[in-house]
Amino acid sequence: MRAIIRLIEGLSIGGAFLSAAGMIFIVCLVVIEIFLRSVLNTSTLVSSEYGGYALVYLILTGLAYTMKENGLIRINLLTSHFSENGKRIADIISGLIGAALTAFALNYTVQMVYETWDLEMTADTIAETPLWIPQLAIPVGLALLLLQIIAFIARRAINDK
Repeated sequence: MRAIIRLIEGLSIGGAFLSAAGMIFIVCLVVIEIFLRSVLNTSTLVSSEYGGYALVYLILTGLAYTMKENGLIRINLLTSHFSENGKRIADIISGLIGAALTAFALNYTVQMVYETWDLEMTADTIAETPLWIPQLAIPVGLALLLLQIIAFIARRAINDK
């Protein structure tokens, strides 16, 4: 069980690296756009579009790592009064609810990406980016998050913080 948890946490760290790469891409895109506009009086014409796509990748691929590092907001109003065993049970129940909601969203986002790919939809911009490419970040990020929620439930089930 602990080996599976370590594997999932490794995938979450991989997602964090993808998230960091998204941030680096956005910064480079902004610097290039500033240089082109100020020095050459021209534009990439896609910096806003691709910056938005990168932002989606950045956020969604970083969710699992954020959860792994306890960075997600948790409201402990009720559980602060629970015993350690009560907190563990509440964590497992909330984890199961979170996993169900994430699996539901994952299912529908996979369908969305497939339909976008199947219909060959493109962005209404000069780049005409196939929309399934930026949309792919959503199910990838949700899949990583779902795995991390499962690891969270497993850790709490075996009483391993």
